[in-house]
Amino acid sequence: MIDIGRLNKRIRFMKYIESENEYGQTNQAETVIKIVWASVEPLTGKEYLEAEREANEQNYKIYTRYIAELRDVNLIIDFKGRKFSIESVINYQERNEMLLFMCKERVGDAIA
Repeated sequence: MIDIGRLNKRIRFMKYIESENEYGQTNQAETVIKIVWASVEPLTGKEYLEAEREANEQNYKIYTRYIAELRDVNLIIDFKGRKFSIESVINYQERNEMLLFMCKERVGDAIA
């Protein structure tokens, strides 16, 4: 069962779309795919060490309702101007009710 009160943050799923201008140059633009309610939780120190074994990265767990079109690791999550790269997408408890995104926060052009 989903605890809806837990999904209290508004996030945007975005994708880079490439286009070509009149000079033949390729441009990339972020396009919003979907805006949903979510839960954004940083991993604690213990969970973080179990998951990655490196202390210099900030990882997050993001929960949303199950939406089949969001099961794509090539999407980017935008939360209050902060960008998150999706490492994996998990169908939480295999019930098609909730998705769990394991993410790394992006800093500038690099992954933090």
